[in-house]
Amino acid sequence: MKKLAFLGSVMALTLFGNAATHAKSISQPNVQQNSNISAKVANPGIIIAQASNMTGTWNCNDGGVYFIRQVGNQIWWYGQSSDGGQTWSNVFQGTIRGSRIIGSWADVPKGSIRGYGEMTLRVSGGRIQKISGGENFGGSVWSR
Repeated sequence: MKKLAFLGSVMALTLFGNAATHAKSISQPNVQQNSNISAKVANPGIIIAQASNMTGTWNCNDGGVYFIRQVGNQIWWYGQSSDGGQTWSNVFQGTIRGSRIIGSWADVPKGSIRGYGEMTLRVSGGRIQKISGGENFGGSVWSR
């Protein structure tokens, strides 16, 4: 069930059955407090993150460790090689769309490698898997 709920000046969009909520402030002076309005959303995968909370420390098959933060439908990470990031260190920012994450990454100067690019990841069963892009990115499977 998709539902729009207006609570004063805050609109919350919730897709029940998933652990995601998107909220933003809006100005709605003519809406009653706690009124509920049902609405159909044309493509909820673009609006709402369907992945569960991904915040935490993840290991990757490139031998590195990744510190991931999920904020709404945005994913941010800092990843580093097993030598504390001396060989490579990178950052990533992406947007969750359904079970996919589409974003960009870049190596940072803590390590000696200077790659960058775009990639698409898939979230499934507590794992993240690279499905396209990232040709010069070493990792392809992340797990907790």
